[in-house]
Amino acid sequence: MCDQQNAFTMCPLCDKSCDYWNLSSACGTARASHLFDNPATVFFSIFMALWATMFLENWKRLQMRLGYFWDLTGIEEEEEHSRPEYEAKVREKMLKDSDKSVVQKLGTKMTENEDEDDEDKLTWKDRFPGYLMNFASILFMIALTFSIVFGVIVYRITTAAALSLNKATRSNVRVTVTATAVIINLVVILILDEIYGAVAKWLTKIEVPKTEQTFEERLILKAFLLKFVNAYSPIFYVAFFKGRFVGRPGSYVYVFDGYRMEEASTATGVSCLASGL
Repeated sequence: MCDQQNAFTMCPLCDKSCDYWNLSSACGTARASHLFDNPATVFFSIFMALWATMFLENWKRLQMRLGYFWDLTGIEEEEEHSRPEYEAKVREKMLKDSDKSVVQKLGTKMTENEDEDDEDKLTWKDRFPGYLMNFASILFMIALTFSIVFGVIVYRITTAAALSLNKATRSNVRVTVTATAVIINLVVILILDEIYGAVAKWLTKIEVPKTEQTFEERLILKAFLLKFVNAYSPIFYVAFFKGRFVGRPGSYVYVFDGYRMEEASTATGVSCLASGL
């Protein structure tokens, strides 16, 4: 790409207003991206995977050593008490389904802080509305994330087409569109990250977990799922979908009846010499 002698003529990036251009004009952008996308990243990813595994295993070993030195190996963990929200839900259910004597007995039992039976007092029918709300809300938020990613794609396509109509901004179309789209993605990810954290906590509460440990496990699962989709959906688009549906010279793929799909990168652009145009 940076060889000035090999003047590869590339096809126009848009219709009507864009002209043919030389591949060597994108040398600066290619060199800048090579700093973050090069063969060394493979070794870096392997190092990070090994380091994370070694850290976790050494942390487990340290916990076992401290437990042995402090003579805590034979101590059994105390059974967790039920969460107040769970007990309130059980009391509400018993008020509806039981007579006054059972309610009085249940109140005396909770006042004396006696242990509850191992059997869960809330059945799947009691939890079904919470599960249904969780399922629908998670699907909605995942769809919302994908919609925002698609909106950024449409922004890139339409902005590139609009800037290509002006001669003053035509030379910096790729840099301008990429920089602004990255900033928009960053702001959206940061905002949705906070929103999804609060929503995951609310969804876990309406499930009414029995213990704090169960509450934390379900909260971590929901927060991880939502934040993973939020943070990595743009990266998955760039890695696996961007540039796959562009088409070829003379038969490009269009969206909204007039906007060409964006190409993966300058390095994978279509050479008009190679295509015979």
